[in-house]
Amino acid sequence: MALWTTVLGLACLVSLTLAAWVTATRHGNAVRPALASAVQAWLLANHATLAIPGGSVGIVPLGLTVGLGALLVRGGRQAARLSSGRDLFDCIAAAFAVALPYGVIAALLTKPAGLGQVKPQPLQALAGAFTLALICAFVGALRETGQRAVVLARVPQTVRRVARAGFAATGVIVGFGAAIAGAGLVLHAGRAATVMSNLDGGLSASLLMAAVSLAYLPNVAIWGSAFSVGPGFAVGAKTSVTLGAVHLGALPAVPLLAALPANGAPPTFARLAVIAPISAGLLAGWLLARAPAPAPITDGPWWKQQRVMDAVWALAAGAVAGLAMGILAWLSGGPVGPGRMAQVGPSALHVGIAVTFEVGVLAAATTWLLGWRRDRSVTAVEEMADAEPV
Repeated sequence: MALWTTVLGLACLVSLTLAAWVTATRHGNAVRPALASAVQAWLLANHATLAIPGGSVGIVPLGLTVGLGALLVRGGRQAARLSSGRDLFDCIAAAFAVALPYGVIAALLTKPAGLGQVKPQPLQALAGAFTLALICAFVGALRETGQRAVVLARVPQTVRRVARAGFAATGVIVGFGAAIAGAGLVLHAGRAATVMSNLDGGLSASLLMAAVSLAYLPNVAIWGSAFSVGPGFAVGAKTSVTLGAVHLGALPAVPLLAALPANGAPPTFARLAVIAPISAGLLAGWLLARAPAPAPITDGPWWKQQRVMDAVWALAAGAVAGLAMGILAWLSGGPVGPGRMAQVGPSALHVGIAVTFEVGVLAAATTWLLGWRRDRSVTAVEEMADAEPV
């Protein structure tokens, strides 16, 4: 399964790079650089770092990673089916059966992927590919054996509600980030078209750059999310793109970066991005408050009477969203070369803390207010019922 997944993923990348090489207006006679580039892209998608003179390239094309993850989920399902897996232990065994060889293959591919001064790191390739394959194959095995429902049933209902609210808030923030990135690209479409037209290589180079842009589009969406929650992101050392101000230096000729605003204060429409964490917090609080609640508590500790635990669980949902956004921020950034470009993307720590605070506080206030209003309504109905003559 691991070999089949690797071959299928590499086949798509090799086909794309060879098509660009063949149709290029000018190219050398050697095909090895094109093949090495395809393998390097595959390694990057598996979170491997490419060492170059004076620095490294380690930013993950998340769009490609999602595609490889889908293949690994399918590989996990097939492994569980072939092994006649039935319980959770069988799912774990099937996941390891896919992840171990997949990681070893990734480490072995660092040798042919090395070209000139570009040297992929075998240990990072092994660790990154193994982790990705283990998670995705385990998910696939759970789905194939039907153990997903069994595992979820073992999780307390309150924890599931908190996780659902936190992930829903994360989805809202990422969705707003994607909208911000899309709006920036639309407003600066002329600038992006100019960058594409200036590429040396004709139509094939433009198509290859478009494919690269699609692979990194999820990264840019997460950068937009980091912008909306406050910390923003960097495109090089000593640069920042935040709600307060934009400080940029010289940028690489990449169409996606055309969506960045000019130095100074960001555009007025960009400041509307603060709606993202507000909407996420309100949604998380509403999801937690809409669950069936017990009758109003009239005796016991004050914190029970005031439903303080409702607010505590909402804060926990904010922590889930903060953790998820921190992981996404970490995955979306990384070095893109030596010097100032060694720092690209948002700070995972800053984004995680900001989302935890913003979503958690708003969710806690929303959950408590909705619960308090519901208790008042129930109490009023009971008083009316008691007041009616028998």
